Amino acid sequence: MVAVGCGVAVAGCGEQDRTRTMDPIVLGITSAQPPIYDDGEVQLYEAKRPVPFPILAPSREERQALWQVAAPPFPRGVWFHREHARVQITWTLTNLDTQDHTVELLLDPWSEFGRYWPGLALVDADNEEFLPNLSGIDILFELPGTASPRGSRRHGTFTYEDMEELAIDFATAYNVIENLEPPPLGEDEVDPRTALVNHAFHRTNRSAADPFVAPWVPALVPGLTGIDLGLRTREPANIAVEIVVEVVDTGSDRVAEEDDPPPTWFGEPDDYVTLGGP
Repeated sequence: MVAVGCGVAVAGCGEQDRTRTMDPIVLGITSAQPPIYDDGEVQLYEAKRPVPFPILAPSREERQALWQVAAPPFPRGVWFHREHARVQITWTLTNLDTQDHTVELLLDPWSEFGRYWPGLALVDADNEEFLPNLSGIDILFELPGTASPRGSRRHGTFTYEDMEELAIDFATAYNVIENLEPPPLGEDEVDPRTALVNHAFHRTNRSAADPFVAPWVPALVPGLTGIDLGLRTREPANIAVEIVVEVVDTGSDRVAEEDDPPPTWFGEPDDYVTLGGP
């Protein structure tokens, strides 16, 4: 588990709302790193870092009681619902090289039922070519170098609405992966669940209003307990991202107080939710 310090501020959106602002978190990728994938034509360079949110886990007795509650597609009742807290992430992406780079900023969601791991999908069986599936949030940026008059930094915010959609998308992907029975596949055929999950995570889609995936949105959506933060390029590069996470407790008392130690949080999941290949 990554140890993350937090401060507490008072939110102005309701008497019982309480905002916890985490200390800045930094992730870097360097030109010295070897590629994580290289088929002779395409090289992928990637760095990831787990970021747990300060969400309190249930006690042993509470967890045992949850196993008596049916909440399909999940194996037990949901402790932390998306309505219990709101999350917002502010980010700054920095190119440390003089030359321009194209970089992907990646966020992969966690819930109390596991973490999403995109993995690779087969796109060309004849040439054994694989490409990454979409991350939960997956945005490609052209990032000017330090020699550019345009500046080598980009700033942005994944809003409360963006992060709520990420929670819905992850619950949808979980349902698809667990319950959509694929037909028998030949050696070179692609699992049809891959297209559906990638469609759910695509940033232009809103799952609840998308007829393609809306039937797979669970009635009850777990909240986000953390993310895997990532950077990806297709060439060696020196890139850094800094994020600040704000978690608003909407009166549920599921967001940890400042003196609640990380062992009381959900922390980093051991279970992976994935359709990934090699």
